[in-house]
Amino acid sequence: MQHLSLPFFRRSLHGLALLGVATCGLCGLATPTHAQVTTSRSALDALGAPQHPAATPHEGGTTATTTGPGGDVPGSHAPASAIASPAALASLPPIATKPPDNPVLRPPELHVPQHPFPPPPEVKASPDARGRAERIPGGTRLHFTSQSADMNSRMITALQTFATVMAKLPDQHVIVAAYGEGRQDDPSTPRRVALSRGLAARSVLIHAGVAPTRIYVRAIGLPDENAHGAGADCIDVTRSGVVASDTTGSSAH
Repeated sequence: MQHLSLPFFRRSLHGLALLGVATCGLCGLATPTHAQVTTSRSALDALGAPQHPAATPHEGGTTATTTGPGGDVPGSHAPASAIASPAALASLPPIATKPPDNPVLRPPELHVPQHPFPPPPEVKASPDARGRAERIPGGTRLHFTSQSADMNSRMITALQTFATVMAKLPDQHVIVAAYGEGRQDDPSTPRRVALSRGLAARSVLIHAGVAPTRIYVRAIGLPDENAHGAGADCIDVTRSGVVASDTTGSSAH
């Protein structure tokens, strides 16, 4: 008997089935048709292993997944050719082991024009001034005439000498305690007189080289219990940390 190949066998079987159905339809019978087909096992083995069909769409929109020739199911794992080599892994950026540092916010730069501090008007010696200067612990005491802030050359020289001492003490400040004459029921007038005397002494010190930020003027007005012997026509110019004594000092000529 002639050996039949597998494709021919399938086509023959399908044709016989169609022929049987057509014959039954003409005869009005519903009996099935039987066909006898003989195949050779060696012919089937010669065809090799069966090849799985490719993925075909099924009803409902799904797709059948088949295995490849090597038994790998697509999507189950990456093929060997898709695995990254060690050189490719080395080129990848490193994985951070800690969170990034907090950003540093710097304030905006403001360019403020700086103007030099204008010095006060220079005090000129008055020949009519009858005041005097005397040394006290830590500074000098100036005596003015009543209701006046004028200074003579001796008073200005005493302040300039004190400024020379303060130049050697840059970590200390100058305290100017100014007093003024007046009535108890009118404290404003003594303070105005005291302020004018204190600002005059401050001007002499600034022009002698003392920085304005180192000079503190206190317009006290009428002398109080903390005047330490200073009268209503006096100012005490002392360095910081030293309290003027009530002991009368020696006059500076």
